[in-house]
Amino acid sequence: MNELQSQIEKLKEKIAPGWIQVIQVDEGWHQLVIDCDRELSLFDPHYKILQIKEKFGGLRYYIKPSETCYEPRRLHDIIAKYEEIAAKTCEATGKPGVLMKSIGGWYKTLNLEYAASTLHYAKYSEVNKATKDTE
Repeated sequence: MNELQSQIEKLKEKIAPGWIQVIQVDEGWHQLVIDCDRELSLFDPHYKILQIKEKFGGLRYYIKPSETCYEPRRLHDIIAKYEEIAAKTCEATGKPGVLMKSIGGWYKTLNLEYAASTLHYAKYSEVNKATKDTE
């Protein structure tokens, strides 16, 4: 287990009771999730994680602020910042990425070169490519 994986395992200890003890993002987003937790913990060391997952190619980081949190709005601003960063970061590699879609309609944020070089993602296409080509 590498250091990032170890930190992700430790982060699972913050998942609230009754929620599945899993962080559902690919390795390319592990550092983002760890950095988000570190920043959230500065404002609310006792917050609880409800879910951290990928959905429609975007990061979803759901939390419950602690009762002693004096700035819950600040926590949501921090999460929004990291969700925005994730929207431009490859889920697999952590390199710059774009939103891509499979033929079957699955969304992933991927690095274009990485996607083209892998059998699984080679047929994914860039979601906003048509718009970019006309600009």
